[in-house]
Amino acid sequence: MSTRTFAGVIAGLLFAVGGVVSQAHGSEMDEGTTITFAQPVEIPGQVLGPGSYYFVRVDNGNSPDVNLIQIFNSDHTKVIATIQTATTERLDASGKTVLTFAEGATDGPPALRDWFYPGSLEGHEFLYPKREEKHIEEAKQIAVAADEKGEVRVRGVSGD
Repeated sequence: MSTRTFAGVIAGLLFAVGGVVSQAHGSEMDEGTTITFAQPVEIPGQVLGPGSYYFVRVDNGNSPDVNLIQIFNSDHTKVIATIQTATTERLDASGKTVLTFAEGATDGPPALRDWFYPGSLEGHEFLYPKREEKHIEEAKQIAVAADEKGEVRVRGVSGD
């Protein structure tokens, strides 16, 4: 996908991927967060359709550097996915949920790369299969933060 096409996808996300992020559904220990997507988003192993999902960290007790994230439906009654993530860091904490998306595979939806809970310097890097990982690492990425209302909007990529 060319830079111009990716910019178009990101611009479309300005209107389509906007989401609502609720910060107070879980404790800080489990980092429970509700995220609403208006268009499909890729996660390892599948694509989440438009809608609301509850993301929560599960303590697997095996390693402090590996976390499991469970994604539930909006009413927390069905597990949609359990995904292994690695700890990732950033320099500045934000008081908002921050998601990083990577350009999707050929004409595919954007791939969710990282998720940072509000106020945390450590986040969760979603681990994709090796065949997809190289593409995601090399793809353009954009970080999206929730605004004061908890809404997430993608605003495009500079330097197009």
